Amino acid sequence: MAHYQPVKPWCELIIQQQTPLAIAGEWQGMSLLFPMEKLFERYVAACLRGSLPPDATLHTQRSSEYLCTHEGKKVFQLRPDLMITQGEKSWVLDTKWKRLDSELGSKNYGLSQADFYQLFAYGQKYLGGQGDLVLIYPRRASFVEALPVFEFSEGLRLWVVPFDLDYGRLVWAHKKR
Repeated sequence: MAHYQPVKPWCELIIQQQTPLAIAGEWQGMSLLFPMEKLFERYVAACLRGSLPPDATLHTQRSSEYLCTHEGKKVFQLRPDLMITQGEKSWVLDTKWKRLDSELGSKNYGLSQADFYQLFAYGQKYLGGQGDLVLIYPRRASFVEALPVFEFSEGLRLWVVPFDLDYGRLVWAHKKR
């Protein structure tokens, strides 16, 4: 039974519906941290998989492409979070557990230039420079609908779309009343 001793405090907290709170004193608290970026990615994948048409397939962490070759060896593997294929058409999607603000248009909405470079590379290697890429962020009060499209080139577009955590769906635009 000694091997249960390390998890006993967690069980007591959960079963007794307690909240660890340390304001003062000698009591040593515990921390429970979750990798939210991974949980968000998996939740989005599960929700999207359930809403796809029967002839579409969702792939997670596809890793068939590399950024370049060096001395005949492939280097810098490219691994988008999600890829949807339907017949000959494909879409690359990447999830980001970050905050965006659609009011900050003059400051690029808080988007990361590195994320754009990453998606551009995915578009070149997985889509042959033609098609649609989607960056998915959690929906919040300051990011309630998709941003206007970003165009890398005439045929390669990037959509930045909120994901509603309560309803498990992408939010493209508000319905006009």
